[in-house]
Amino acid sequence: MHNIIKPPRLKRNATIGVISPASPVKDERLQRGIGYFESLGYRIELGEHVMRSSTYLAGADEERLADLHAMFRRPDIDAIMCARGGYGTPRFLDKIDYHLIRKNPKIFIGYSDLTALQLALFHKTGLVTFSGPMLAVEFAA
Repeated sequence: MHNIIKPPRLKRNATIGVISPASPVKDERLQRGIGYFESLGYRIELGEHVMRSSTYLAGADEERLADLHAMFRRPDIDAIMCARGGYGTPRFLDKIDYHLIRKNPKIFIGYSDLTALQLALFHKTGLVTFSGPMLAVEFAA
């Protein structure tokens, strides 16, 4: 077990990265969520594959994993919010670069299928994550 890592708090005008590590997202819902956060002064950066869809998944496992890694790697991303939950996240837990995440702790928010990812992140890195509303679900209403 690693030491507990608390990510830095979110500041005004921060940049929030959005990924779809589970099920696909509908563009209109994504846009409403983006609009909400932009109205509060936050900047939104979408993962390269966030709008992908492959049957019941938001793209191939490798694409969803690439977006997760990219958001943790980018120094300009202050927090990572999942677009929605659904299904499929456990399929790539064994391929995550946990060292990368431990070295670049950020706020990470999601629930549902993302719980498996959050538990893996905590277990492998000590990073505290947050079960909370997602961009294209609660913030799209």
